[in-house]
Amino acid sequence: MKTAKRPLAALLAALLTFSLTACNKGGGGEVDIPATMTGAEDFQKNLHQAIRTHGGLPTFIETDTGYYVGYGWLYYVEKATMKATIVCAKPDCDHQDPETCNALIDANYLLTGGDRLYYVSNIVNPTKMVWSVKPDGTAREKVQDLKFNETSSSQSSNDLAIYHRGYIYYVSDDILYRVKLGEEKDSAEELWKPEDAGSSQSHADGRVDFNPNAIRYTLWADGDLLYFMANVLTSDGTYKDVLFQCGLDGSDVKQVWVTPGADEVGEWEETGVSVSQWYITNGTIYFYLSGGDMWRTELSSGKTEKLADTHEQTQYGSAIFSDDYMCLLNDYPVAFYGDPTPVPGGQYRSYGDTIFVYGLDGALVKEISLSDLYDDSDEMAQMHLLCCTGTDIFFLTIGRHVVSGSGLITSQAKQGAVNLCHANIETGEAEVIYNFR
Repeated sequence: MKTAKRPLAALLAALLTFSLTACNKGGGGEVDIPATMTGAEDFQKNLHQAIRTHGGLPTFIETDTGYYVGYGWLYYVEKATMKATIVCAKPDCDHQDPETCNALIDANYLLTGGDRLYYVSNIVNPTKMVWSVKPDGTAREKVQDLKFNETSSSQSSNDLAIYHRGYIYYVSDDILYRVKLGEEKDSAEELWKPEDAGSSQSHADGRVDFNPNAIRYTLWADGDLLYFMANVLTSDGTYKDVLFQCGLDGSDVKQVWVTPGADEVGEWEETGVSVSQWYITNGTIYFYLSGGDMWRTELSSGKTEKLADTHEQTQYGSAIFSDDYMCLLNDYPVAFYGDPTPVPGGQYRSYGDTIFVYGLDGALVKEISLSDLYDDSDEMAQMHLLCCTGTDIFFLTIGRHVVSGSGLITSQAKQGAVNLCHANIETGEAEVIYNFR
């Protein structure tokens, strides 16, 4: 297995959650960090899918020469070589002190690139802050606070904000806001809220009664339009993912799509509940139904058509999209790390050995084998698709997780390797490019 230079990290996993801490005895690594970078002003939608589907995964921002990766620390992947490095050039830095280490950024998610890299920080505190750093990780500075209700039941969502054309769009207590990058939080505009938004209530003893009407929104932008998806009670008495569309200023909010029922698209893993993955580009939503197939709907006309019979490739499966490709991994959900028993709807996914790559027309383009990565279960027992950009597919692999002892307090977790991996659609090659631990 080909690997890049490896800084040491400690990744602790307990039951269904894990958090990241790190240390590294070396400096920044083999890659030259660029002095300047160019990032698109539009929402980088193809890089936004991993954080939407599962919290705690790496987030990406693409620039002209490479990719910045936020995973507790800041990393850089060079496009030309696919070499990765931690963004800290200080000799003998252990990457533990946020006051001295350039790479330790406490990033919940990356927002955008440009002359500086912008990210949202402070994961625990309800006051979310936007920070920026230079391309080499130096000159870190606070840019602004985001206006959040301190008892917001929405604040713990993994999909709090997106950046598009100079604005940050985000949700607090089910209210959709936008604010210009760099402006004061009180200048945030309220774009939309449900008729019965509800609210959370705090008590003197510190208890919080969270909003019983809370809805988790997934935000999206496509050209001149803003979208938000929510799982809401529909007219047939069931909860379904419903897609709303509006102008970038919040005007003309309307419902444009609802998760299709079994009578329209057949059975799948979670029929009628939600789509496993979706992607909007040029006014069309592309979506995958785990245990089902790849579909698309033209939002203006409502015309829906099947693109590929992917249920023939995998019983369950997970997917990611780009403006060019639909990538399907033949994995399946499990309850815990390394558990071989499939559990429909489980939080983690394991044991996929092939990525099937389709064009947006549904034609099969490539089959990429990942079987060689399973040589050592401590190196890989699970994987998560992260994003597809150009002909590059990025995914995370996690080694075998072992819990010993009895009870939640006395149990000890032993975590295997955590690797950032890359697959090339043209060559069909897959490799480990960075080892987080």
